[in-house]
Amino acid sequence: MDVREDTFTVRTYQCQPDGSIKVASLMQYLQETAAVHAEQLGFGMHRLNEIDSYWVLSNLRIEFAQFPKWNDRITITTWPSGHTRSTATREFTGKDQNDCELFKAASEWMVLNRRSSRPRNLSKLHLNLPDDGPKVISTILKRLEPQNSYSQTERIRVPYSSIDLNGHVNNTEYVRWSIDALRRALDFKGEIRSVQATYFCEAFEGDELELLLSCDPHGCFYVLGRKPDSQANVYAVEISC
Repeated sequence: MDVREDTFTVRTYQCQPDGSIKVASLMQYLQETAAVHAEQLGFGMHRLNEIDSYWVLSNLRIEFAQFPKWNDRITITTWPSGHTRSTATREFTGKDQNDCELFKAASEWMVLNRRSSRPRNLSKLHLNLPDDGPKVISTILKRLEPQNSYSQTERIRVPYSSIDLNGHVNNTEYVRWSIDALRRALDFKGEIRSVQATYFCEAFEGDELELLLSCDPHGCFYVLGRKPDSQANVYAVEISC
């Protein structure tokens, strides 16, 4: 099994007022570790550029044992754990400087054609992706579905600062927007136990998104981002506290 480890130190500008790391900042660590490892294994950005394609995150679930805090040194271990025709899976674990578990995460990724933005068949790309590997989350990682109803709505226009190297909104931005919207509209507080984000389609600079918000009595909060003009769903987020 091909494994990579990277260590990050939580900086002041990555922290919330209580000293714990922002979820979006932690997701950036995962994204960077995954990108570097894919490059190392021969199916990263340079290889996909050769076939006019790029990786996108399609589904991610993070489960927290402890929340990383300011000045913690986080060692993230990652490995690819299998693939189907449409998605490749990757696992993550995070430990602090005392070797205590902080979190574990499971993810699914797709390869899109750069010209059409349509998914590509991984079995035909000859990327030498591993067929399987150990999973870190006990339950099967399923994609989120929209809730039956939502209680609040906000709107956001995508700024240039949210656009990444692939020319679309970076996956971490959706979670950041969701947490901000939940804090403004609902009684969102307390220690986060898990975060899941499922991505349906891309968004670009200038797009207007409608954020639909809701919560249940058990401490779960939900956000659905969609384009109001076409009613196309862009992403869904579930956060449990």
